[in-house]
Amino acid sequence: MTVTGLVNPEDLGVTHMHEHIIINYLPLYEEPSEHDLKDACCNHAHGGQPRQLHKEKITLDNVGWIQYNYNKNLFNLELNEQDVALHELALFKNNGGKTIVEVTTAGIGRDPAQLQQISEKSSLNIVMGAGYYIDLCINKIVTDKTEKEMEDEIVKQLLEGTDGTNVKCGIIGEVGCSWPLRESERKSLVASARAQVRTGVTISIHPGRSTKAPIEILNILTENGADLSRVVMGHIDRTIHDVSIMVELAKTGCTLEFDLFGMEMSHYPWGGDVVGMPNDNQRIQWIAELIAAGYGKQIVVSHDVYSKHRLATYGGHGYHHILHNIVPRMKKLGIKDEHIQDILVNTPKRLLTIQYKD
Repeated sequence: MTVTGLVNPEDLGVTHMHEHIIINYLPLYEEPSEHDLKDACCNHAHGGQPRQLHKEKITLDNVGWIQYNYNKNLFNLELNEQDVALHELALFKNNGGKTIVEVTTAGIGRDPAQLQQISEKSSLNIVMGAGYYIDLCINKIVTDKTEKEMEDEIVKQLLEGTDGTNVKCGIIGEVGCSWPLRESERKSLVASARAQVRTGVTISIHPGRSTKAPIEILNILTENGADLSRVVMGHIDRTIHDVSIMVELAKTGCTLEFDLFGMEMSHYPWGGDVVGMPNDNQRIQWIAELIAAGYGKQIVVSHDVYSKHRLATYGGHGYHHILHNIVPRMKKLGIKDEHIQDILVNTPKRLLTIQYKD
């Protein structure tokens, strides 16, 4: 199910399973300190006064600061320019891409009507996410809701339409989870699992920042009837840096999503019990090890673009980075074409094909 209606699974083609095209990530904005605003000589205006870097648009003389402090710039934390989105998606399409799974959920600016327009103008498949993001963003809207009410709302978004439109979702998530898990997020997980039982769609998870978070989430989903072969555990590359733990997760049957390709940085503002962010070569190496261990059909990839500084328009890598840069490196490092086909085409097709139950 795409934002323009049902499509044949064979028409999905090369698919990125975790992106954002329209999103409002301002709830995660962090006010910069005086130190942040003074940390480079080029960041001073005439007269020696610090610039208001957190309020500026992205330019050549501040993009370095924004790349290092990307959660501290108001302009950076919204993807809301349709002309820019169409340009960026054209780069993806020109490099062989056909489908984007757009996992912006309730709490961070999901926009069904605009996604439908972008899909029609770009001639790309866009699959929209149902459900709820993390507690910080949804607490006020779900505090008084029961698990059943949240479940029914997710099912409505999948079968009838979303946010007052007739545009339907084709996946549940990204289902937002923090560490430790908040009560609203536990309700969201239960509702998502039960909605999956009723609709036969896949669940995409945003786990909390702890190596312990994914298995706790999978246990809750299992207890509520979810089919783990149709669960995508996102953000593996910022959550777990130990292949042996990745293998244990894969043994549950879930799909592991390396969805932060292009985010190569020494300073990751949201740490957990795993510190830092890997580079793309490390991601490729982990994927190669998982393939060698027999889990090549349980891997998908993406960029999780959710801020302007990662778009090509603003000096970033764009949605085409995996296809243009990473796939050639995968081949160079020994990953076979058949495994790349599984990662980019076959496994997404399996996950996005709705498994109706009588």
